[in-house]
Amino acid sequence: MLKVSAPGKVLWIGSYSVVFGGISHVLAIDKRVVSQCEKSDKMEFITTYGVFTEGKNELIDSVLQVVRASYDVEPVRVYLYNDKAFQMDGKKTGLGSSSAATVALIGCLVTLYSGKLDTGEVYKLSQKANYIRQGGTGSGFDIAAAVYGSVIYRRFKDIEIVDSEVKPLKLPDNFQLLLGFTGRSANTVNLVRKFEEVKNDWRFKEIMQEIEIDNSMAIRLLELGKIDAAIPHIKLARRNLNLLAKNVVGVVLETENDIRIMEIAENNGAILSLMPGAAGGDLVFALGENLAKVREAWEKIGIKTIDVKQDEGVRVEG
Repeated sequence: MLKVSAPGKVLWIGSYSVVFGGISHVLAIDKRVVSQCEKSDKMEFITTYGVFTEGKNELIDSVLQVVRASYDVEPVRVYLYNDKAFQMDGKKTGLGSSSAATVALIGCLVTLYSGKLDTGEVYKLSQKANYIRQGGTGSGFDIAAAVYGSVIYRRFKDIEIVDSEVKPLKLPDNFQLLLGFTGRSANTVNLVRKFEEVKNDWRFKEIMQEIEIDNSMAIRLLELGKIDAAIPHIKLARRNLNLLAKNVVGVVLETENDIRIMEIAENNGAILSLMPGAAGGDLVFALGENLAKVREAWEKIGIKTIDVKQDEGVRVEG
């Protein structure tokens, strides 16, 4: 049986700004969604969350809609399974399971119907399916990472031609990544909507410009292998994002407790700790060359840790 998998993600540069056309860097991680598919006499999808037929699941339906536009879709039996790190204590951990599932499923179907895994084709179809499922709100950085691995990303202007900018960029292997799950889930869609509501405010535009300057500089330094020099720019962009959220958008992205968790990481060997993605809950991210003390300190205060490594994008398994 054909088996295709795609990775989850950590957006550590470009939170929110990526939605409004800003530059970002997203890490693909070794927590993957696996899709197995074979031709069958009826459409059936056996997943981590239950068994579905067509018309009963938004993600599956969005995938079938875009794949049908390019291929003769014959009935298939599909198995779609998530790494257990995508969920903890019954709550989503914010690692991009929906995007990874979209890419793994489209990758499996495209390979089954065409005989090869065409990543360019999988990318375009996955962005379109994701756009349909999210009602046009997503920026698509998570799809880019699920297809291509760790990348510099700028969103598309036109979903029909998917004119996004994607450039592979991995962090050096001597850096460790660690995630801490706070035990609560962030409502990304609601948070992004609140940012959307004030995007025409002059203060919003001004602060977003400042964020873009620092994110661009950070990414340029990462490309040169100068991670230490990039860190102050990442921190400054984060500070401005929190300022924008609080004073213009009217939301708090980091609580006092979140700040304490990040400080603990940076006091125990992390060169940087931040709340990735939409922040506002679920995950705390730490980066450093040795994070053993961070893991210990976080677990001491009840934070569940998830060890992650960078990983490649969509691939055929076996």
